Amino acid sequence: MREKKTFLIDIGNSFCEYCELDSNDDYSNRESIPTELLTQDYVTSIFLDSICYISSVVPDKDDLFKNVENVNSYFANHNFVTDISINLSSPDELGADRLINALGAFSVYGGPSLIVDSGTAITFCFVSEEGVYEGGAIFPGMRLCSWALNKQTAKLPLVWVESRDDLYGKNTKDAIEVGLYQSFYGLIEHMINQYQSKYKNIKVIGTGKGLSVFKKELSFDYIDNDLIFHGLKQFSYTRI
Repeated sequence: MREKKTFLIDIGNSFCEYCELDSNDDYSNRESIPTELLTQDYVTSIFLDSICYISSVVPDKDDLFKNVENVNSYFANHNFVTDISINLSSPDELGADRLINALGAFSVYGGPSLIVDSGTAITFCFVSEEGVYEGGAIFPGMRLCSWALNKQTAKLPLVWVESRDDLYGKNTKDAIEVGLYQSFYGLIEHMINQYQSKYKNIKVIGTGKGLSVFKKELSFDYIDNDLIFHGLKQFSYTRI
């Protein structure tokens, strides 16, 4: 039984998602807001007199929690996450989101596992059978690529990508949608196939808002949009 109200918080580049842990350590009172709306007033009104376990990739938002005396904040990083090992040349460069997703995947599904997280960026993270974070790959997400096409050209529109089964578009908007959708579908499937060829018993776990656009069946063993909460909950056990 936790003594104080406890929150798990994921501060991403685009969205901040959080939930409360109830008396059974289940997730309740889930919320998702644009990260830009996470202000000092918001933090004070929602998280006062609580314990917060936080995965953040937006350093400017961290002080919003540190500035409130009655909020006990624990930020996940490679120094404090001890349930998995990190085999990287520069462990301090590992983003908290990737680290906590890896912790969540290993604690729930074991290893070896490949975590595919589709958000502002698309990341692939590999955890060995022994629970070692071995590395990964980072790609710009579809929304980011759509924004770049719009901002770096004179005439191409900003497009919100929808699921596409066709191979070509009849107008510029459709052509961008087809190009982005088919290329990212191919990217994800190719990376999964490469890992499955090398690691025969690997578990492939998908997470993140960006996966909702793919109506075709990608080669995931699990789709788990609570993965980062699983990792933050596991992190909380080491900080109690």
